[in-house]
Amino acid sequence: MSRVDPAIMEMPEDRSVGAMPYYPHLLTWAKAEVEGLSNAQLDFDDLHPDREWMWWSIRRQVSHMAWDALIFPHRRCAAMLWPDGNEPAPIVWEDHHLGPKMKYDRMLDEDLYWQMPDLLDKFELGLSWLARVVTEQSIETLRNTQASVRGTYFWRYVIQTLPRGAAEDPEREGYIRYDLEGSLWMVFYENLSHIRTIQRLKRHQGLPLAVELPRVGYLRLPEYWGETDQNGPSLKRY
Repeated sequence: MSRVDPAIMEMPEDRSVGAMPYYPHLLTWAKAEVEGLSNAQLDFDDLHPDREWMWWSIRRQVSHMAWDALIFPHRRCAAMLWPDGNEPAPIVWEDHHLGPKMKYDRMLDEDLYWQMPDLLDKFELGLSWLARVVTEQSIETLRNTQASVRGTYFWRYVIQTLPRGAAEDPEREGYIRYDLEGSLWMVFYENLSHIRTIQRLKRHQGLPLAVELPRVGYLRLPEYWGETDQNGPSLKRY
């Protein structure tokens, strides 16, 4: 099986280590940062075009994290998690998968999931699925499970934080090839970066931060740690 160690928070350079993320960290950090916040603090945002990191409020950051934690394993790991095909439906999948039927942009349905306890419950469920994948599957299986997807400027930028597991597909121009080892670390980094954005939104409102986050993965890049307010690369395909 893959190695999961709470002390390892970044993909090791040495591939023989075979370590995968400890996803419960994300729930601990997220809960700590949102605890005690008022609705006004949770819903503060700024839609100025030069401040993209502020477009989603703290509440919507958590909604996106819950969306990502549910959608990724359902899309990429369903056969591993539910080999009998008996997939759970904690959300209406067709309303949330990317596509013309998606109700909200990479967030949970706000008509149904708006209160913070509901969002955190969904986040916890998705993280439990991700934790199952990395503890039940061998590192060889994760490395051998690959997909080639249309590349975006954002993905092309952030995959530089991975020593392996994601690269531009040499056989398909404009595509990026991932294996599950790389993809699952990217899910960890993605959610970590949104917790960092929650911290930045709190700091902008003059609120104290609750935890000290590790500067790993995407947070090594200046746009996502907050060394600059400059927008990161877009999600447009190249």
